[in-house]
Amino acid sequence: MMENINRTEQILAEINSLSPKQIRKIFMTLWRDSPHLNDGLTDDDCIEIFASALKSGSDFTYDLLKQTCEDYDIDTMTDTFALLPRDAYDKLFSDCLKGDIPPYTKLDTVALTNLLMLENVANVEASIRNGCIRATHFIDSDGKFIYDTGIDDEENQWKIDEFREAYPRTWWTIEQVIFHF
Repeated sequence: MMENINRTEQILAEINSLSPKQIRKIFMTLWRDSPHLNDGLTDDDCIEIFASALKSGSDFTYDLLKQTCEDYDIDTMTDTFALLPRDAYDKLFSDCLKGDIPPYTKLDTVALTNLLMLENVANVEASIRNGCIRATHFIDSDGKFIYDTGIDDEENQWKIDEFREAYPRTWWTIEQVIFHF
């Protein structure tokens, strides 16, 4: 066993002494031309490699996600997941909200503010959870500000960006949407 560890350390030392271009050539040759390389990797190993191989957020695109889903025969729309280009999402979101929105729909903060910007939406009753505590908000907008009244009747006026910054990564459960007639 000690021989394998020393051999691995020796190989890594030799690879690390090379230029980045040489390292890339070795890595890509190993990856592409070793038919049994994947056999020794666990699912978690593959996820780690995939998740850490991309250099920045700009590498992780809609097209890459779509192609990955297609490669693994995963639908891009399921009961709990939808992968849509932004223009298709915006159209679908706008179209589906021209009528009633199903109760208990969950929207993130950006989607909630987009809902409030629709001309036919008067106000929204929505709740958020923090552990076992649920807070209900009555929210409306004039297109410039968000008006938020909590169950304690405290009224807050937010600029739209301020509201989004105050509730990052928050999921709102839509209790009721009141539409303009």
